[in-house]
Amino acid sequence: MNRTFVSVPLKLLCLIVGTLLLMSAGFSSLSLWRLEHEFTQFQRDKLNLGSAQFSVEKSRLDNQIRIWVESFSDIVGVNEQPTFNPLSEAVAEQFYALQLHLNVENLWLIDENLQTLWLSSETTPRLVREHAIEVLNVQEPLSSILCDRDCQLYTSVPVINEQGKIAVVTMSASLIDVIFSLHQSLDSNVAVISVPSGQTLSLQQVSFISASNQALLKKIFAQRPEQLSLAQVMDEGIQLSQADNHFLLNFMPLATTSSREYFLVLIDDVSVFKEKNESYRNYFLVTELFIFITLAMLVFFVTSPFARRLINLANALPMLARREFNEFRKVPLKRRSFFVDELDILANAAQELSFELEQLNLEIEQKTKELENIAMYDLLTGLPNRNMLNLQLHKLVASLRRRDDGIGVLFLDLDDFKKVNDSHGHGEGDRLLEEAANRIRTSIDTVDLACRFGGDEFVIVLPQISSIDEAIATAQQILTRFKQPIKVGSGVFYVSTSIGIVYSDNEALRADDLVSFADIAMYEAKKSGGSRYHIYQPEMFTRVAQRVELEGEVRQALLKQQFSLSLQPQLSAKDKRLIGFEALLRWHHPEQGMIPPDEFIPILENSEYMIELGYWVMRRCFELMSEFLEQGLVDVRIAINLSAMQFLDPHLIDYLRQLMRRFNLSAKHFELELTEQTLVSDIDKAIKVMNSLKQIGFSFAIDDFGTGYSSLAYLKKMPVDVIKIDKSFIFGMLENHSDYQIIMSTIAMVKNLGLTVVAEGVESGAQLRSLTMNDCDIIQGYYFSKPVPEAELQHFIADKVVDGFWKTQAKQH
Repeated sequence: MNRTFVSVPLKLLCLIVGTLLLMSAGFSSLSLWRLEHEFTQFQRDKLNLGSAQFSVEKSRLDNQIRIWVESFSDIVGVNEQPTFNPLSEAVAEQFYALQLHLNVENLWLIDENLQTLWLSSETTPRLVREHAIEVLNVQEPLSSILCDRDCQLYTSVPVINEQGKIAVVTMSASLIDVIFSLHQSLDSNVAVISVPSGQTLSLQQVSFISASNQALLKKIFAQRPEQLSLAQVMDEGIQLSQADNHFLLNFMPLATTSSREYFLVLIDDVSVFKEKNESYRNYFLVTELFIFITLAMLVFFVTSPFARRLINLANALPMLARREFNEFRKVPLKRRSFFVDELDILANAAQELSFELEQLNLEIEQKTKELENIAMYDLLTGLPNRNMLNLQLHKLVASLRRRDDGIGVLFLDLDDFKKVNDSHGHGEGDRLLEEAANRIRTSIDTVDLACRFGGDEFVIVLPQISSIDEAIATAQQILTRFKQPIKVGSGVFYVSTSIGIVYSDNEALRADDLVSFADIAMYEAKKSGGSRYHIYQPEMFTRVAQRVELEGEVRQALLKQQFSLSLQPQLSAKDKRLIGFEALLRWHHPEQGMIPPDEFIPILENSEYMIELGYWVMRRCFELMSEFLEQGLVDVRIAINLSAMQFLDPHLIDYLRQLMRRFNLSAKHFELELTEQTLVSDIDKAIKVMNSLKQIGFSFAIDDFGTGYSSLAYLKKMPVDVIKIDKSFIFGMLENHSDYQIIMSTIAMVKNLGLTVVAEGVESGAQLRSLTMNDCDIIQGYYFSKPVPEAELQHFIADKVVDGFWKTQAKQH
C-alpha cells in the first residue's frame, strides 16, 4: 500500500499552528460568550426594572383611588347614613372632578344585593360585578387590569353605612398616565399591544392600543414578519433594527381574554451598546489574528534550522541502506555550536554507524562466500553436496538439446554401513565415509561429478557418455575398488556398495527424475544381495508407484472397512483340544480382490498406518473373544501378531488396558506374537515392555523361531511363554535330515526352558505323528484347517468343535 510522505518539519508546523488555532478559537468563543452574557444580563435588568416600575406606578394609581373613596365616604358621612343615597348623590356631583384629577373613566356604586345604585356608563360590565362579589365576601379592596379597546385599572373599595350594610365603589382609570410615567422614569418608549391568543407571536398581527411613540413602534414591528415563540419572547425579548438603530423589546403581560392577550412593551434603544460590543469584538479578533500570525512566524523561524538538519539527515540515511558509505560521510551533518542537542547526537551516531555498517558489510561478503562454499560442498568428505548436484545436473539436462551424447547417473549406497556405526560408533563411521569418498573420487574421470547425497549415499554424474555401457564400466570399477578392505585406524572393514544406474539422452526428462530412477535401481541391487549394480527399467518405477498407491489406499481401506480377520485354529497335539486361534489379517480390495498379506504387510510395516491398523486388529480380536465366551469357549485364546513399530508404540499398554475395561475381558485370553527381528532391534526396551504387559496378564510367543539371529542369546532374559517353529522347517522335516534335527533340537531346548512349543505349517499326518512323538505341544496348519474368515467362524466352530475338542481324528497315512 502506497503511503503519502509528510515531512517531520511540516508535521511539527501543523501541530503548532493547530494548537494556536485551538487556543485562538477558545479565547474567541470565551470572549463572544462574555459579550452575549453581558447583553443578556442587560436585557434582564431592563425587564426587571420595567416590571418593578410598572408595579410602582400601578400601585400609586390604585392607592390614589382607594384613598379618595375612603376619604370621600368619610366626608359624606356614609357611616352615619341609613342608606347609600347620599353617597350616590355626592358621587354624581364629584364624578367630573374625578375624571379631571384621577383620569377616571367610569364609576359604579353597587349595594350588597348587587343592585347598581349609580353608574356613569350605560351598563355594568361583568368584571365590575365579579369585583363586587369578591369585595363583599372578603370586605377588602380589589384591583385588576381589563383591556379591550384600551387598558384600564379597575379598583373596587367597600364602604359601610350606619346599619352595617356594605356597598362597593368601583372605578376604572386609564393607564395612559402610568405609561407616560414609565416613559419618563425609564427613558424608554412604552406601548400597550394586543395579539391573538396562542403559543406563537406574529408581529404582523399586533394591534397597538397605546404607545409613547406609535410611529416608531410600527416601523420596528414591520421588520420581523415571522412567527416567534411566545415563551421565548417573554424570557429573552426581541431584538429589532430600524435603519442604523438597534432596539430591544421586552414584553410584560397585562391581561388575557378569550381571544387576545395584552402586553406592556418596553422599547429600549441599544444601538450604543451594540456598537460598543461590535467594536470590542472586532478589536479582539484583529488583536488575536495579529498575535496568531506573529507566533506562527516566530515558530517557523525558530524551527527552520532544526527542520533543515532533519531533512539533511533524512536524505542521507537511505545511503546507508544502499551501501553508499563514502557518499554518506560527505554529507555535512555536523555543525559548530557551543550547545549540543539531540540532532547532534543523532548525526554523530549516524557517522559512527556508517563505519560499523561498512565493516559489517565487508565481513558479510566474506562470510557469504564461505557459506556458498559450505552450501555446495560436504564438510566431511569434501565432495560436492546435494545442492551442487541439483545445480550441475539441471545444467547438463538443459544442454542435452545441443549435444549428441547423453548423461549417466549412478546412485551408490554402502551395504551394512549401519552395523559399523552401531558397533564401532559414529566417529569410526565418519572416517569410513571419508575413505569411501576417496575411492569413489579416484574411480571417475575429471569431467565426472561425484557428490555425497546424504548419509552413506553417493551420486555420480557422467556428463559425456554415449551409451549405458560406459556407465556400467564405471560401476564395475567402483565395485572392484570396494572389494578391497578399508582400514580405519586399527580396524579393518569389508564394506561393499550397491549401485543403481540410469542413462538418458532425453532433454525432456527432469534432473530430479534421473536421481530418483537411479535410487530405485539401487534398491533393486540391494534386494539382490548387494555388492552389485542394477540398471533402471521402467517397470521398477511401476512397482514403486504401486507401492505408494497401496500405502495411500490403506487409510481408505480402514475407513471403508475393507479389512477383516481370518482365524486359524491351534490344537493340542496329544488330545486334539482346541487351544485357540491365530488372528491373520486379510484385505479385500474392491478392484484388485483379495490382496495377500505378503504383499501389503511389508509395505505397511514401516508406515504410519501400521499402528492404526494394528489397533483395529486388537479391537476386533477382543470383539471375537467376547463372541467365543458367549458360545461357551472359555478356555481358548487368540494370538495377535505385533509389528516392531506397534510393539514399541508408547500408547500400546494404555490401549490394551482400555480394551480390557471396555469388553470386561482378562488378558489370559490373548497371546502376543513377536518376531525375532522385533525383539533384537531394541532388546532393552523390548524386555521392559514385555515385563509391563506380562504383569497385566498377557502371554508372549516368538513367531518364526529359527529364521532370525541372536535370539538364543536373549531368550533367557525375555518373559516368553511360547516358541513357534517356522513352517519353512516343518515343510522339509521328513525329507531333509538337517531340518528334522533342527526341529527336534529346538523342541528339546524349549521344553528344557519350560516353554510351550507350537509347530506351524503342519499339512500331513506323518508330520503330526513325528511332532507328537517328539513332545511338540501345539499344532497349527492346513492339516486341520485353513484360516477361517471371521464371518464363517460361528458355523465352523459348531461344525468342527464339540466340548472344546476337534470332532474327528487325524487321518492316518
